[in-house]
Amino acid sequence: MKNDTVHFFNPACTFRLSVAALLLVSVILSGCLGRGTVLDPKATTRCVFDDERLRLTADYCRSHYGMDSYQLTEPEMIVVHYTAIPTFEESYRFFAPVTLDTVLRQDISSGGQVNLAVHYLVDLDGAVFQLAPDNVVCRHTIGYNYTAIGIENVGKSEADLTEAQAASTADLVSRLVMRHPSIAYLIGHYQYRDSGLPHYRLFKEDDPGYRLTVKTDPGPAFMAQVRALLKERYGLVLLE
Repeated sequence: MKNDTVHFFNPACTFRLSVAALLLVSVILSGCLGRGTVLDPKATTRCVFDDERLRLTADYCRSHYGMDSYQLTEPEMIVVHYTAIPTFEESYRFFAPVTLDTVLRQDISSGGQVNLAVHYLVDLDGAVFQLAPDNVVCRHTIGYNYTAIGIENVGKSEADLTEAQAASTADLVSRLVMRHPSIAYLIGHYQYRDSGLPHYRLFKEDDPGYRLTVKTDPGPAFMAQVRALLKERYGLVLLE
């Protein structure tokens, strides 16, 4: 990504701008950095959480999981997605708002006000961005948010996903497992409703009116590629 830079020739103005910029960055990042949070050392932080989003996330957790907290402790699974959006910036703009777009996502609007989010967003070139700390719940997979870390890969469909994304996803998964030994399961979003798979024992949904949606992302081929890389490069095999 490219950042536009405005150059000023007055040193005093430049200094004031630099201080203001630093303060702005501090405010933007405080939602991710100010609460004993867990960040990935290889990811670029683009946090979408603030105090309001944390409050709404706690409300969501209370309604769906009987939790009185937004904290994600000892995660047990990782869910891989694709965004169904073609570019990184468009994908980021989708996750950035605090509240859910109830027109665009009318299908899940009954589930709560907080917007969808994931912990990590992987661009087409494999660059990894962290949108939320590992230890904060994100709304990305019905029934598992209380225990699942989410990874989104930028792409309109499975056909858009790249080898660089598969490699970065596998690398990220290996780091997550090192940081969180409690993780035992890795699934694609399309597998979340499969009661025949081992991960399904973790399914939990306290709202009887919250309907499951049909998912196809990121697809079997991409997940097979990620799993092959995990085994080949890191000797890591996770349950589905």
